[in-house]
Amino acid sequence: MTVTRTQLPPLKQPKAPGTSLVGWGADKNPADRPAVPKEKPSTVQNVRGVVPVQQKSDYKVHLSIEHPDLTPVFGTTCPPRGISGSLRDFAYQFGEGRLARWMTLMLADRVDVLEGRLDDLREGRAPHPLKERGLVTTSKQQQQVMLATAAGVGVIVLAAVLANRARR
Repeated sequence: MTVTRTQLPPLKQPKAPGTSLVGWGADKNPADRPAVPKEKPSTVQNVRGVVPVQQKSDYKVHLSIEHPDLTPVFGTTCPPRGISGSLRDFAYQFGEGRLARWMTLMLADRVDVLEGRLDDLREGRAPHPLKERGLVTTSKQQQQVMLATAAGVGVIVLAAVLANRARR
């Protein structure tokens, strides 16, 4: 049996939003709004709760312009120095949402690496970039694994090149 439109009951019109929900509408009388007590100014002075004793620093610690205080604990293992420190001083003049800040901090990291290399040379230590990145292996087993991996990649590349030539 098929049902035609004339046999269905008439559609109900939805009520206006303010009539079906209790407390609907931000522009209603404040006495009728449940969130009004929460909208009053807070008396909370510190978002961290009980603040531990502030750590002291013998070095310069950069502060964000958005946050006036240091966090209770912070790192001082790499204090700013040299050109990279000056770049960091410059970067922290910008807000955390600015690209200039983060690009300058990345540049300062690269300059710090170069300054470290120059310090090594001045102290008579030659840098070993391949060894520092773990590219120079120490055991025969690691060398064999790396050789097998390189050979496998070479075979795959060679097969791809030959397959490409065969299609032409």
